[in-house]
Amino acid sequence: MKRPKSVFLPAIVVLVGVGAAFATHAVKASQASETGYYFDSSSEQCIAKAMCSSTPGNTCTWTDASNVTHNLSRLSGTDCTVQLSKP
Repeated sequence: MKRPKSVFLPAIVVLVGVGAAFATHAVKASQASETGYYFDSSSEQCIAKAMCSSTPGNTCTWTDASNVTHNLSRLSGTDCTVQLSKP
C-alpha cells in the first residue's frame, strides 16, 4: 500500500506545476501589446500611433507635433473607442 502513495504524490505535484505553467503563459499572452489608434477628426479616420496594452493601468497616449496629447484606443472595424493602457 505504501508503493502507490509514493507514486501519486509526486505525480500530483508535477501535474499542479504543469497547470501553473500553462496558466502563467495564458496570462502573459492576454497582456500582449497591441497598436493604439487615435481618431483624427479632420480625416475622420483612426490612425495608428503607438504600442499599448489592454491590461488596465495608466492611459496610453500620443503627443502630436502641436504638443496636443491624444488618448489611444483599440481599432474595432472603423471605430477606435475602447481606451488602451500603457504597456
